[in-house]
Amino acid sequence: MKKNGLTESFLNKLLCYSLEEIGDCVCWIDDKAEFVYANATACRKMGYSADELSGRKISDILQSFGGAQLKKVFSNPRKTRHRLESGCVLKSGNLVATEITAIPYKIENRQMACLLIRDISDAARAKAVLERRIKLEDIVAGMSSKFIKCSPDEIDDEINRSLEQLGQGEEVDRAYVFLIRPEGLFMDNTHEWCAKGIEPQKKNLQNCWLDDFPWWMKKLKRLETIRIPNIEELAEAASAEKRILKARNIKSLLAVPLVSGAYLHGFMGFDTVREKRDWHDDLVKLLKISGEIIINALERKRTGVVIQNKIDDLQKVADMAVQMELEIFSLKSKLEKLEKK
Repeated sequence: MKKNGLTESFLNKLLCYSLEEIGDCVCWIDDKAEFVYANATACRKMGYSADELSGRKISDILQSFGGAQLKKVFSNPRKTRHRLESGCVLKSGNLVATEITAIPYKIENRQMACLLIRDISDAARAKAVLERRIKLEDIVAGMSSKFIKCSPDEIDDEINRSLEQLGQGEEVDRAYVFLIRPEGLFMDNTHEWCAKGIEPQKKNLQNCWLDDFPWWMKKLKRLETIRIPNIEELAEAASAEKRILKARNIKSLLAVPLVSGAYLHGFMGFDTVREKRDWHDDLVKLLKISGEIIINALERKRTGVVIQNKIDDLQKVADMAVQMELEIFSLKSKLEKLEKK
């Protein structure tokens, strides 16, 4: 049979060439859930040769494409499109998010299905980032009201809980607060949260001399954010900080200054030790807001302590006055007795 002067054999060759050159992954499977064909794009992106894929179970490659999904596809003989998302295991071992469109066909009495596989890793990552950002915004929004309800004695525990929520929400390895001492020479790691399996550093980061962190402190005093996606790429000016951070296996770090009344009180930060991280602008903004909430709570605690100390001092003076009155009364009584004699 000829179409437009072209034989069916010629058209089939055109179709085969098109399948091999197309930019999407196209695969065919049989009713045994085994690959019978994969185009060049599918082989290249998955890392397998056509021979390696041929006869291989689809569930070895596409994690979510199991018995239930196959039954659903093959139970409808019509050319109904079935869509699902699945992790695709590449030959390298990496897992890629994919969207699969499966279309059943019956060819020469054999039940087959054509799979159109699209990489949606970027979309999946963007979705995950957005979901994480929304979760973090909810955490930050709730922090302020929680601290308002806290008594001065409860503020430290609430800071630790907030660090835990923020750290888990952003999936970092550590979240912490450092406070500079009043004399301005030393700082201490006062609050810390660590992810499971991460070694705490709080005990090792007490009495830290500020002069040991010249580059760091210069940026903080200028009220700048410290944003380090890769510790290895720190400039020579930050060599002292680089040495200290590498000794603790830190790969990426983000820190914002804690400021109240135009005075630098310390900093709040995140770090990672298991993988490098880029720090998005939205996260920096949320961390700054969190830092403002925390430093305001700490200032309220400090003010509360000062006021309580003054109250205690006044109470001591009042107690002393009462004691003196009692002693004077006692002396007067003794004097009256002596005069009567």
